[in-house]
Amino acid sequence: MIKKTVSAVIFAAAMGLAFTAACTDNNTDDYIPFDATTETTTESTTTTTTQPTTAATTAAKKEYPELVNTYSGTYVANQGLTALDLSVFGTDDDGKIQALFSFHEDPANPGVPTGSYLMEGTVKKSEKKDIIEVDFTGSQWEKHPDTYHIIDFTGIFDVKNGTLTSDAYEIDLKKSAGADLDFLTNEYKGTYTPDSGDSNISFTVEDIGTHGDIQAIFEYEPQEGKKCSFISKGQVTNIAPDGRVTVSFKGDEWMVEPDEKKFIDFDGVFSADGRSFSENGGHNIELTVK
Repeated sequence: MIKKTVSAVIFAAAMGLAFTAACTDNNTDDYIPFDATTETTTESTTTTTTQPTTAATTAAKKEYPELVNTYSGTYVANQGLTALDLSVFGTDDDGKIQALFSFHEDPANPGVPTGSYLMEGTVKKSEKKDIIEVDFTGSQWEKHPDTYHIIDFTGIFDVKNGTLTSDAYEIDLKKSAGADLDFLTNEYKGTYTPDSGDSNISFTVEDIGTHGDIQAIFEYEPQEGKKCSFISKGQVTNIAPDGRVTVSFKGDEWMVEPDEKKFIDFDGVFSADGRSFSENGGHNIELTVK
């Protein structure tokens, strides 16, 4: 996924700001974003093929593999105590650590909205064994609550004890789940609810990128109509402490077009073992590995 420079990052860096005051919206849906369905007028494409890059991705993860985990806990900003899951996916071709900063309300401070953004990290030299110091910089919002800004910080990984801390924003995290998402590369079968009737789905996750980005093939066959398929691009927006993975998927390119060209966009959660996927929006997508 192409990283974009977010204006909020530039503003925050220039003004030395972190977060604004907490939003007033009360989002209690910590891990499952709401559904969105969009219509597109993509030109006809029937010969598209995908090129998995899992081997290259795996090679990139070999640098600092001991950091590839999800770290959960809390931090403090202007909105008060906030729950945080920070997932380290690995390194890119330039050796930059790729991570996801995913925050949501803590029971002690309800009302904080859910949000997430991608981060890049640069490893600093450390003379202490089992200590890895990383300068983290925000790069791109994935779920952006109004009035919130990206924060940058220097994190200290204690590999032996499985912790990530920072004096900045009182970040205090402990290893809670994995962040190597290759276990999601499966073929899933199931159904969804279109405008009328039930449709059978074959959903194949083909590639996991170094930024938590996912490429999949969505193939469906309505009760009335022909079998169709399109490339679906996903982005991880949270890895929960129990290992569940929330992903937002959007249609990208048609492989076999239907009469009515309308991508199926959806958000949902993979189980911690990667064997099932559920979507709570209007499509009622339920998938399992066969």
